[in-house]
Amino acid sequence: MAKDKVEDFYNSISTKYTALLDRAIPRYREMLQTMLDYLPKDCKPNRILELGCGTGNLTEHVLNKFPDSELTLVDISEDMLKECKSKFKNKTSLVYYQVDFKDLAFEVNSFDLIISSIAIHHLEDMNKQVLFRKLYSYLKPNGIFTYADQCKGRTKGIYDKHIQSWRTEAFNLGSSEKDWKTWMNHQEKHDYHSSAIEQVLWLENAAFRNTDILWRYLLWTVFRAEK
Repeated sequence: MAKDKVEDFYNSISTKYTALLDRAIPRYREMLQTMLDYLPKDCKPNRILELGCGTGNLTEHVLNKFPDSELTLVDISEDMLKECKSKFKNKTSLVYYQVDFKDLAFEVNSFDLIISSIAIHHLEDMNKQVLFRKLYSYLKPNGIFTYADQCKGRTKGIYDKHIQSWRTEAFNLGSSEKDWKTWMNHQEKHDYHSSAIEQVLWLENAAFRNTDILWRYLLWTVFRAEK
């Protein structure tokens, strides 16, 4: 992943990012909420790590559910973080880091919950596996890692059908031809889609337990795993 180019892309769309997502991703808000709906009823995390916070769409859901938690937000884009800081300027429990996922360095056993939305696919497959091992170490015992991301199909035919159906749905949501070309250009340069089955295996290889797929629609998939 070319850090500067990925960062430049997200800097360039930071002020319109949320609107672009709402026009491009079917059932986007449902997907975000699913991550939280499947947490145990007794889950009351003191410290939460969010990877790829963007402009704070998932962050908002988390704060609504856990208003008293300390939330650490990570993103590669300085401008995305600026948008997020502006959105939550009255929240003092948020800590921000501009860093590439490959350069994460947190203390062992420091988070109760780790979450992410549509971000991990920017890592190549080997680096995804390295990240999963890191995240396992960052979690406290019995901590939970849940994330939503874009996945390819197990076969090329399934993957191609996902992309075709995505295009149809995106235009139904209001995306323009320019919007679609923006996403496809970005995908070609910076996205590394792996299958959901592969990611479950990598999570288990990283020692996570009770790994499961909670929700899926076309490319978008929600995973959950426990330490």
